[in-house]
Amino acid sequence: MPNVHILIQPHSNRARGVTLIEVLVAIVILSIGLLGIAGLQVATTKFKLGSQARAATASLYADYADLARLNPDMLGKSWVSGGRLTAVPDHAGYSSLYAFPAYSDTATYANNPDAIGISYPTGSTWANQQAISDTTLQTQINAVACEGSNAICIPADRATYDMLSWRQRVRNSLPQGAVFVTGDRSTGVVVTLMWLDKDNTDQTATTNDGTSGTQPNLVLATQCSTVASTNFGLARQTCCPDAAAAPAGVRCNRFSFMP
Repeated sequence: MPNVHILIQPHSNRARGVTLIEVLVAIVILSIGLLGIAGLQVATTKFKLGSQARAATASLYADYADLARLNPDMLGKSWVSGGRLTAVPDHAGYSSLYAFPAYSDTATYANNPDAIGISYPTGSTWANQQAISDTTLQTQINAVACEGSNAICIPADRATYDMLSWRQRVRNSLPQGAVFVTGDRSTGVVVTLMWLDKDNTDQTATTNDGTSGTQPNLVLATQCSTVASTNFGLARQTCCPDAAAAPAGVRCNRFSFMP
């Protein structure tokens, strides 16, 4: 009987792992996902800052309305024009009222000591309000001296103190915050709160040199119409008064009330 030789093919021992191409594809997909997460985080932060600013405007407006209703002197025409009422002791030791003239926005506190409470009028432009330092504003607040157990503060001085203190809260609560107030007790009051939003941009705008159409530029907020009947809805609440001279990038929130 012939010998029969059976040849058995050995099993292949080649490793079947992940190829380099598959690893690279996985890295690319992971990188895209991480970039998407980072972009989402940036957008979330941006909208969070915007939401915080708008929430702050509601609180600041409520504070002002409450103060104005408690002390009608806060709604005097003197505040709109830039002047204020103050108290000075007369010969009998009592206080009498008189009105300071309306100083210009360029008047400095050092050269005009009587300008305490005046060099920061609520009818000032956004830029002029930013030019007043925190130190000067605090000096104006301290000079009114309406706090403390020995303070003698008549309603007009209290209005000055409350207005300056509230203006300080506006500055601290909003990015480069400013306020523009118009009206009085008889016609009603419109409070415009302004702040700088660096994300208030136009993605399609060209740069100053016209070399690119993709770089974002800060845009001007919609200006309030001089015809009151044309200001309505969201446009009425977010437009900036022309007299406030709000620069590009500044957003406005407007509130109105009758005392």
